Amino acid sequence: MTDQQDFLRARECCYLDTAAEGLPPAAAAAALEAYLAAKNLGTPGRAALYAEEREAIRSAARLLGVAAEDLAFLANTSEALNLLANSMRWEPGDHVLLCDLEFPSNVVSWLRLRQFGVDVEVLPAHRGAVPIDDFVSRLRPRTRLVTVSQVSYKTGTRLPYVPELAAAAHRVGALLCLDATQALGRVPVAVEGVDYLVASSYKWLLGTHGLAVAYCAPTLRDRMEPASTGWYSLDSPFRPDRFTDYALKPRAAALQAGMPNFPAIYALRAGVDHLLAADVARIDETLRPLVADLREGLAKQGLDLLTPADPVYASGIVSFAHPRPEALGAALEERGVIVWAGDGRVRASMHLYNGRADVERLLDALLEVNHLDRL
Repeated sequence: MTDQQDFLRARECCYLDTAAEGLPPAAAAAALEAYLAAKNLGTPGRAALYAEEREAIRSAARLLGVAAEDLAFLANTSEALNLLANSMRWEPGDHVLLCDLEFPSNVVSWLRLRQFGVDVEVLPAHRGAVPIDDFVSRLRPRTRLVTVSQVSYKTGTRLPYVPELAAAAHRVGALLCLDATQALGRVPVAVEGVDYLVASSYKWLLGTHGLAVAYCAPTLRDRMEPASTGWYSLDSPFRPDRFTDYALKPRAAALQAGMPNFPAIYALRAGVDHLLAADVARIDETLRPLVADLREGLAKQGLDLLTPADPVYASGIVSFAHPRPEALGAALEERGVIVWAGDGRVRASMHLYNGRADVERLLDALLEVNHLDRL
């Protein structure tokens, strides 16, 4: 873009691995110091902690374009996905639909339901994408849930048809779950029709570990009994009849069972506020040509691209298959270029602190490595 002033690491090297670890803005350090200042007050500091949680939820809700009451912070996306899976009443013959572009967390949470007789169907991708017709044609009267990623961690494929898929799922009575981990903070994310959304905080949202954003549509929350509860999810945890009865907080707040991860909340607010100021739509628009140039440059080098060529699928990620990804990644790092390299592929990801110089540096480094090392 290039917004490197607040990101020291992006000035030190060619950092193209936000899809694995995002870089926190300079404001995150001050935010964590503010947390420690409140924590050092002991219990009187809790007022500041709770106030920061409320403000962070408001910021995240603004980024997503939803009501703050429909957003909650959970420990991670795996917890959030399992919470949904465990909060539904499954019967033998129920059907869950997903595809093979999903991260393991959005697979194993559903595969384990097979022990209850649930049919978990995994659609194969073709050239890095799954057309919406493949999903729609597999919907059944017993389909209970369709779960997809807005952007695939593996190929960088962005789904351009989330609202349409949600509408199709709803026509058979199914829910749509959206993993926005590789999207939120980098590309616009629409929640139209989405029943449940999760996103990790430590990648494109520029936060730290130990937190996930979870959105629960009001229509789902009204018929969902959270499988995990605790004092923090209760409307009045110390009511006189607490040993015989309880009432959950309204809306998404009921999903949070215990004390939040306040340090991560402070850091996340710093990251989200930075993104709000930068404007995610502008980030995406500005970087889209550079992402296209990167893919084209990799293709010209004869690399086996996993990312679809059609710009409708473009996100912040470009991936290619490689027989020795770890060796290639190490060679690139020696040249000051940081990418993800493993699982049979190399993945470059671009965020607001990247620019054309990073694209050129990666392409030049790849040419040098392939010439010298014959990887």
